[in-house]
Formats: sequence, structure tokens, C-alpha cells
Amino acid sequence: MDSQTLSQLLDRAIAELLAQSVAQKNVRVVVTGDDLSSLPETLNCLAALEQAGYQLWVFFSHSASQSALKSACIDGLRQRGSRAGFDHPSADYDALYLPALSVNSMSKIALGIRDNLACEAVFQALQQHKQAIATLHPQCHDSRLPLPLLARLEGYTRVLESYGVTISGKKMAQVDAGPTGLSAPSASLPVVGKKRLITLRDIRLLAPDRALRVERDTLITPAAKDEIKRRNLTLIHG
Repeated sequence: MDSQTLSQLLDRAIAELLAQSVAQKNVRVVVTGDDLSSLPETLNCLAALEQAGYQLWVFFSHSASQSALKSACIDGLRQRGSRAGFDHPSADYDALYLPALSVNSMSKIALGIRDNLACEAVFQALQQHKQAIATLHPQCHDSRLPLPLLARLEGYTRVLESYGVTISGKKMAQVDAGPTGLSAPSASLPVVGKKRLITLRDIRLLAPDRALRVERDTLITPAAKDEIKRRNLTLIHG
């Protein structure tokens, strides 16, 4: 699936999801982070919502406001003829949407920390029984990250869902994060996405006598292979 098709599917999913439960037409949008790479997808999603008839009220986190992301987002929306309002403190809304939610904000929300705009917006929406929807920044499911960190981030997405936040569009790579959803996996730990190298550090963070699932073309360092044998780990290819 190419990026254009993925964006179109993501646009449709968000618009349909909101249409199912939002009686009015006001959506509060909170843009987080400072990475411009996710901006095209964010603009596509916001355009889809406006095309579906929703009025957008866009706010920016501190990091977004202090970077080029805010001005680029505003310029991009205006170039598309957007009717969105920006940083309007009194704007009422019926649903909250966080496009490309940053790793920092996602982690803080999961931990119950309310020291930035995104966190405060989510908890306010949940307290008022308003729908909260988020799509994840690509950094949240970067397969180049260490496996235990991927598991921790996956755990955070599960916590957000347990709060009542809907994670829409592309989800985290599936990693078994254990029953608590917040700790590194102690059971079978798949290698996900496009990760192609397993190191000694990855193996040492696994519990003994467990299965390690890897892609067929994954490279495993000699030290990691020795550790797999020493710890009696089962290696499953494919």
C-alpha cells in the first residue's frame, strides 16, 4: 500500500468514526511535537474532516508553537482554503482529535501527567465525556527502536485506549507487552516492522526460556546467538 492510499484510508476512517458519534460539527484539534515529516498526513486528515462538514478549532502544543510546525500547519491549511480557527480559547467542541500524537505527549497522557496542552486536553475531554481520538506519530512505531522500548510504547497505547481514547489509523507495531501493558514483555517477543538486526542488548532484556520470533531475513549478531543458546531461548523464523 502506497503512502497516498494509506492517507486516503486514514482520512476516511477518521471522518467515519467521528460521524458515528458526534452530533454537532465542532472538533478541537491539538497538534503536538515539532517534527515536520508528519505534517502532510496531518493536513490530509484535517482536510478530510473539513470536507465531511466539521468545523475545526486548531491548537498547538508548546513544542509545536516554538518550532516551524505551527506556521507550516497554518500555512498548509490556509493554502487548502481551510475554515479552521486557531488558538481560540472560548471555542466549544464536541470531539477532540490529536493528529500524529508525539511520543512525549502519548507517554505523559499514559502516565497521568498533565503538564502540557495535549495532556490537559485529553483529560478534559474524558472528564466531559467527549470523544477523544488520536493518530500516532511515526516515531511511536519506529521499528529501529529497541524491542523493549517498542513494547513500552505499545503498552502506553493500550493505556490510552483503556482511558477511552480511540487510536485511529495506523497503530503501533504489535508487541506482546505483558498483562500490565506498561512493562517490557516477559513472554514471546516478535520482531516487528522492518527491524533487521538483533543485538546482544535485545536478547539480554528477554526473560529466559521464551520464544523469540524474527523475520526470515533478520540478522542476528554472533554475540546475540550465543546469548540465545546460553539462555535456552527458542528462535522462530517467519
